[in-house]
Amino acid sequence: MGRKRILTKDEILTVTGKVLRNGGIQEVHFKKIAAELQVSRSTIYEYFKNKEELILSYMRAMMDEMNRKINEVPPDLPPNEKLKQLLHIFLEHADTYHIDQMIHELQTSDKQVALFYKTEVHKDLMKTHQLMGTWIEEARAAGIWTTDVSSALISDVIFHSILFSNREKIGPDEMTRQLFHMMEHGLSRDKE
Repeated sequence: MGRKRILTKDEILTVTGKVLRNGGIQEVHFKKIAAELQVSRSTIYEYFKNKEELILSYMRAMMDEMNRKINEVPPDLPPNEKLKQLLHIFLEHADTYHIDQMIHELQTSDKQVALFYKTEVHKDLMKTHQLMGTWIEEARAAGIWTTDVSSALISDVIFHSILFSNREKIGPDEMTRQLFHMMEHGLSRDKE
């Protein structure tokens, strides 16, 4: 009889993310995750009691990673550079947009767990949105950005950049560069 493979929760969550991205929530089941990790299904049950708990843990881990990166943005950067880093973080973690939709799809018997995570995710997103608004206003107050364009519109462009269809083709680095260039320099060839 072979030795049981030592597995970490992070390994399970990484594979869960891969399955979610490739097939959606319907494709996530312990048999598939176990096969990807080359372990038995019972090994996955040692970490998670059901599919819903696994998906919710993945979503929480994804939000925690995004929040950690946002909190690491150096406070002494000019506000427009902070916003550029925030845009890049959003594009790197575009899957976070789908968290709310995934939670709605969960057919969980543990509604309290789903509600808890939904509430926590919503609080995290609102906190990030407020921080973004603060940095936009700082950029405008410092004269870095014009006041001719609505702060709400700037915020929407950054916040909703994860919905842009070319995101996956272009990649987060190049998309950040291009979007930020458009935001700071416009599209016109005319220079003021």
